[in-house]
Amino acid sequence: MFDDITTFTAPSSALDGLRAYLGEHHDGLLNAAALLGGQPGIRLAQSVLDDFDTPGTPPRRTMCALDDLLDLLMLENVHDPDRIEAARFAMLDPASPIVEEICLLADGLDDVLDTYRRALEPILAQQVAA
Repeated sequence: MFDDITTFTAPSSALDGLRAYLGEHHDGLLNAAALLGGQPGIRLAQSVLDDFDTPGTPPRRTMCALDDLLDLLMLENVHDPDRIEAARFAMLDPASPIVEEICLLADGLDDVLDTYRRALEPILAQQVAA
């Protein structure tokens, strides 16, 4: 039944770019995750960063965690009072330079993640067609 599952490798330049971004901004991502998400944010960021240190194509679990990290940095859940992000975001001074740094980190991560996903599209389309 599972013999038909084929593995694929993401185009290496896009994956290398994503890994490079995560490596270059390791500390900034951890600090931003801590500021916006507290201890759960740190655990999320650390798991993503650790998973991308291993060779090979990142598994779906890692990609979902990376999406969650991006959501944290993009302030996707600050409107939900039941989430930690709401309280932590309310404590931020919008004029603080850290806010701009978080925005730059989020935009950069979004860009490299988008590049990676666009590089995967032809491979995934080919698998679906097979």
